[in-house]
Amino acid sequence: MEVHHPHHPNHKKKWNEYLLEFLMLFFAVTLGFVAENYRDVYIEKERAHELIIQLKTDINNNIHLIDSVVNRDKLIGQKFDSAMVYLVTSTTIDTDSLYQNLPSNIYRFLSKNDIYNQMKSSGSLRYIKDEILLDKILNYASACLSAETRSSDMEGDFVLKEYNNAIGAWMPRTEAVRRYVRDRKGRENTIGKENASLILVTDESINFISQLNGYKETNLYQGPKAQLLKSALLPIITRRYGLLVNTVRFMGRAKESGLDLLAYIETNEK
Repeated sequence: MEVHHPHHPNHKKKWNEYLLEFLMLFFAVTLGFVAENYRDVYIEKERAHELIIQLKTDINNNIHLIDSVVNRDKLIGQKFDSAMVYLVTSTTIDTDSLYQNLPSNIYRFLSKNDIYNQMKSSGSLRYIKDEILLDKILNYASACLSAETRSSDMEGDFVLKEYNNAIGAWMPRTEAVRRYVRDRKGRENTIGKENASLILVTDESINFISQLNGYKETNLYQGPKAQLLKSALLPIITRRYGLLVNTVRFMGRAKESGLDLLAYIETNEK
């Protein structure tokens, strides 16, 4: 039985048909690439916007903390100023009066930069295409880090070691016990048993001092002993005051940088 197979004529495409198919394929791939790129840009823009909103919260929290620490530091600075004037101008030193202006506590500035640290570690800073905004963010983070270093590392270490040891060596017994009483009541972080001039602080002495109702132990130093006290305390107080002033200055710079960053963000959001 004879089988007839249909014959399909071979149609040779013209060169313009090949060109058209190529162009259609090229444009399809290109449009797909453009759409995907647009989607990525949109996602990055939205992510950057979310991070900036969260960053504003951190900035405001830091500004409030700076204001609080600066106000407390200014009060401490006034006490140190009074103590230095008293030491320089007095020939007779009453240590009980002197120590009313020698606080041993410190108010540290610990920067809250969780969002910035997250952006830095995850590489999300690349989402921010505004170079001016990025520069302001980096300057703000650097200012906060400098202020925290001044407050916690430099000032904090000095107060907890050299300063407290120096003023503890000359602290009147009544003042040491009063500070320990306040520390136990949780109202003030002060010198305790360990470094209060090796004074034995017992419950009996605490109760005794608590019932003094204004009693002030007299510790007067004159002549060579007064000069010895001045030589021991003036340099340490001056150093403490200088560190305090520098900390306040660096916190002020951090606040200014934060306010500038907030103003720029709010301007560009409108």
